[in-house]
This record gives sequence, C-alpha cells and structure tokens, in this order.
Amino acid sequence: MQGYRVNINVKTNLKRLLLGGCLLLSFLVSSASLAGTTLYHIVSEQELATLTKDNVYTPLSIAKEGYIHFSKLELIPYYANELYKDTDTKKLFLLKVTFSDDDKNLKWIGDNPDYYIGLDLSMVEQKTQFIKDHNNQWVLPN
Repeated sequence: MQGYRVNINVKTNLKRLLLGGCLLLSFLVSSASLAGTTLYHIVSEQELATLTKDNVYTPLSIAKEGYIHFSKLELIPYYANELYKDTDTKKLFLLKVTFSDDDKNLKWIGDNPDYYIGLDLSMVEQKTQFIKDHNNQWVLPN
C-alpha cells in the first residue's frame, strides 16, 4: 500500500513539473514576441521638421522607393557618415522604434529592414542627437 502512495506522489509531482515547464515555455515564447524588433532611423533636424504632418514622419524615400530605411544599431554610425558626409547638416537624430513581430509594414530584404508606410512618431521610443567627434565624424553619444 505504501509503494502505491509513492507512485501516486511521483506521478503527481511529474504532472506538476510538466505543467510548470509548459507554463514557463509559454511565457518565454509570448515574452519574446512581445519584445519585438528594435531598429533605428537616422533623420536630420530639418527633415524631421519639414517632413512631418499630423505627427507622421514621411521622408522622401517613401515617394521614391516606397519605404523608410531602418537599421540595426551597429550599422548606424557607418550610415550616418556615408549619407551625411557631404551635406551641411548641423543636427542628426537617431529614432529608436520597436516594431511588433507581426507588423506587416516592416519587411526585411536580407539584413535590411524597411518600413512601408509613414512613421507615426508616437512609435518612437527615443530620439537621440548625434554628435561630431574631433575628426568631424558622426558618433553616437555614450
């Protein structure tokens, strides 16, 4: 009789452990999809001021190419210095946006993320100003 109780306890504990594991896995999967994808967009102060209407930023790339270019953070300094090296731009900003994983307007071609509509500025989590270093290169602040 005592061996029977041990088997019941073992089965009960295994069921609890399995249920706990399923709940943990479910939480991790849902948390990962809630986290989304954080990307960045470079914009000059002038572009942001002149190309925003009703709190929606619509750069010229929408009319020309149909989308807004976004990037991963590690590529931002390169793009800033390539795109804005021969301009008289005085201020650049970096817009940080986290897109939900199911956002149908965000499309990837290889490692290049593009957003296929104007950007509602309420989606911007952070706007950071670039600075130029002593070599006249755009760098992100610390």
